[in-house]
Amino acid sequence: MVVLQTSSIELNNLKVLINEKIHNSLIKKYVQDPYLNDDKLYMLTLVLNNTALPDEKKKNYITAAMLVQMALDIHDAVPETNDCVQTDDEVKSKQLSVLAGDYYSSLYYLLLSEVEEVELIRVLATAIKEINEGKMELHYKMNDDSFYISMQLIKKVESLLIIRVAEFTGEKMIRDIAAEWLTIRKLSTARKPSDSGVKEVPLDIWDEHIASKDRQTIETFLNRELRSINHHLVRFPSRLAGLSTELKETLNESLANSRSIAEEG
Repeated sequence: MVVLQTSSIELNNLKVLINEKIHNSLIKKYVQDPYLNDDKLYMLTLVLNNTALPDEKKKNYITAAMLVQMALDIHDAVPETNDCVQTDDEVKSKQLSVLAGDYYSSLYYLLLSEVEEVELIRVLATAIKEINEGKMELHYKMNDDSFYISMQLIKKVESLLIIRVAEFTGEKMIRDIAAEWLTIRKLSTARKPSDSGVKEVPLDIWDEHIASKDRQTIETFLNRELRSINHHLVRFPSRLAGLSTELKETLNESLANSRSIAEEG
């Protein structure tokens, strides 16, 4: 198995830092721990490690962006229901999940205001708005016959936060492959069960959209994304040669797993 690595800031240290930021005993009592997306954390870390920013600033930027991502994920996980009759526990659970998402979202603002990163606050707030608009557009196009159009919207929603941070810091190399890399990883993982038989990621718009698609349609899309990434990776400077190899290995493993699951199914 290919292990995601970073050269400057260690992922495990970042996870500890983020978990310390989100710890709240009251929320933890009623709401399950938020999902920390390893692939997005990895990609954000690659972006920031490819800048000349001080390590402390990198950590603040990554932590703030991941707090935003976790808040968005929590809000997405709140179940939609048309059932007028809900138990008190169901109502309370939904309300607390919404409040938890709002709480985590406020943490990024607090963190960045404490270190006087006002401009990044604006960038992330704008990204949140754009992501929510993209989700609304996707919701109305989910029944569209064009798989490609819907997947382009999903790519945008999934990668926009990282791309906006990359643009803010002036990073271009990783930014150019972020959307495609995340797409292949997520599209592959969405079909991969864990050892317990449960998917490793929360059910979301990906699962809903790919469930009815035939294998050839998905395979064609994955190959197109892979060609796009390779087009950029061959242009990576020599100092990023090791990273280029690592990115290719993670994608090859993801694709191999995805094809194995598809064949077994």
